[in-house]
Amino acid sequence: GVGSVQTLLSTVRRRGANWRDQEESYATYELTETAEDLLEFLSPTEQKPFARQISNVLEVFSAFQPHVIGPYGGQPLVNAEGQSQLLTLAALRPSRKHLLIPRGVGLPDDIVKLALLCEMSPLREIPVELHVLGAKQAGKLRIADPLKSFVRVVEKRLKWSARFHEDNDELADAVRTADYPPYFFCVKDKRALPTSLLTAVAKRGGYVYEGLPSDALSLFRALTSTQAWTVACTEAQVEEARGALRDAWETTALREEPHGAPELVHPPPRADVGGGFSAGFGDDKDWADLSDDESSSSDEEDAKAPAGGKTPEKKAS
Repeated sequence: GVGSVQTLLSTVRRRGANWRDQEESYATYELTETAEDLLEFLSPTEQKPFARQISNVLEVFSAFQPHVIGPYGGQPLVNAEGQSQLLTLAALRPSRKHLLIPRGVGLPDDIVKLALLCEMSPLREIPVELHVLGAKQAGKLRIADPLKSFVRVVEKRLKWSARFHEDNDELADAVRTADYPPYFFCVKDKRALPTSLLTAVAKRGGYVYEGLPSDALSLFRALTSTQAWTVACTEAQVEEARGALRDAWETTALREEPHGAPELVHPPPRADVGGGFSAGFGDDKDWADLSDDESSSSDEEDAKAPAGGKTPEKKAS
């Protein structure tokens, strides 16, 4: 909503990658056992960079931990003097997510990455609904690895709900009867989706997001929403109400097993290779120790030269 951290960050982007990234210190979080298993579904070249991206996202989470705001004045008290005191906590909440795997498509990397982000999220995540099209043939479920193994992992460990549909019309019917507005993530090209499905999503108040953001701030915005938790109390109950909000945040909004403290990595300093102000000078001589009285080789050559600045020619013998 207006004024939420997600809205305020909508225009913020991290600068593009450059050589300074090699000199920046960064935090690394230990992956859970489930996250390590999910990471194996990515190609070897993707695994290490995305593991670091997960740590970057967790650092953004830690930077925007909510705090209790208040107290501030509320409505007048009934049958008493004064007014109620209000305290608010802008709680981070996970967004409800739907994923779609079209007919004939294997296991997209973006869906694997989203599963990793959900597993490593510091919030108590809402189980994702994974929709797979065209997986049923002759009344039997037919999916092959790696998708088959992935579905097994996310259903068992992340408590995702995998739903298999014959075609887009069946999927559209499921969207129309959804309990909550359906937000589809990681869609490759929403223009390729049938109009009936897009209409069903819009009528239920949902949205279709293409792809998955590549920077930590945008990922944080996509994965979260903000809820205002507000309590009313008397002036004598302010500290009690403050503690109740904090307890509710820690016991209902955060994951049951919190992550350990991250390890801070300090890259070694870059060595100058060619160029620079020190290039070509290999000694440690202090230039302040030089005296004007000391002569150089060029001074001696000038002294030997005849007047007029001309050097006499050598005669052939």
